[in-house]
Amino acid sequence: MDKVMINILFQEWADIFSKNVDYLTELDAVAGDADLGLVMSDGFEAVSKIVSEMGENDIGVIFYCAGKEFNKVASSSMGTLLAFGLMNIGKEYQGKTEIADEDVVSILRLLANGVKRIGKANEGEKTFLDGVYPAIKAMEEHKGEDLITQLEKGLEGAKSGVDNAKMMKAVHGRIAFKGDDSIGIIDPGSVVAMLIVQGLLDAVSRYCGIS
Repeated sequence: MDKVMINILFQEWADIFSKNVDYLTELDAVAGDADLGLVMSDGFEAVSKIVSEMGENDIGVIFYCAGKEFNKVASSSMGTLLAFGLMNIGKEYQGKTEIADEDVVSILRLLANGVKRIGKANEGEKTFLDGVYPAIKAMEEHKGEDLITQLEKGLEGAKSGVDNAKMMKAVHGRIAFKGDDSIGIIDPGSVVAMLIVQGLLDAVSRYCGIS
């Protein structure tokens, strides 16, 4: 994974969140304040533009700047969480111009850990983490296989995570006010995590010339 791949990745994230504006809005209308679709779409569109225009090969710098831009454009709780997740990736990869295939899962792990630290949440509390950590675990279980296969398994894990999160009781955010009534409601944050993994798979497939 190099500068070209990172550029493609942010393009794919911008595309997938643009296509899912209405879906995320519908989910957030039930669980939050109905702004998640636009926040994610606007945030990744702005970040994709910034990354494509950067004359920078340092992957750490790219991700850190992407996080700062996301924080500026996507002004919401989820936007802030993802911004710090992206900056966490940037801190880890400062000075590096390439990421080996076997380390791609670390992008998700660093993103998740940054979100967890800032959001002060844990798995099992009906959040973004319940979508992303199952994806990470699934990828790690298939370590040694080709990257596409790992990401496909990761996406399966994320989808299962969304299903499992649906049946959890919310602890954080507006949806937590519903108490036991939050059980059975799809968590928008876990869906964001699933789309993040889908975008990563799409980007790697595109980079490798697989349609």
